[in-house]
Amino acid sequence: RTDAGFIYVIQDNSRLKIGKSTSPRTRIQQASTWLPEMVLIGVKPFWNTGNVEKWLHEGLAQWWFDKEWFKFDGDPYQASFIDNFRAFSDKESDRDENSINFLHWMNEFTESFAERSNRVQNLRQFQRAVSDTKKLD
Repeated sequence: RTDAGFIYVIQDNSRLKIGKSTSPRTRIQQASTWLPEMVLIGVKPFWNTGNVEKWLHEGLAQWWFDKEWFKFDGDPYQASFIDNFRAFSDKESDRDENSINFLHWMNEFTESFAERSNRVQNLRQFQRAVSDTKKLD
């Protein structure tokens, strides 16, 4: 049990920001200053938040937009992702259960993990290569 923290998801228009924090209340307050129209999807406690965040970013690579932002452009998987994320408990006492359940949910992402492994790319290179919605420079 290491790297205790929280994974948060916020929505701004058609984009989702997926991040991690050890102080989620402060992080969400900060985000609301530069995203006044944001909608908080959820803040969930996990162990190994660095890996959980990385695995989410990797699993959602085809919708990667920029940094921690993902844009689904009407893809129905966005609603499925939000529903699945909201299903995790908000209670810190359920951190163990959330972390175990996340491993089961990760099975949806195995194709992305295998593809990145085959390409021998770091996460950002992989996101840039497979994203359909990446930010144009």
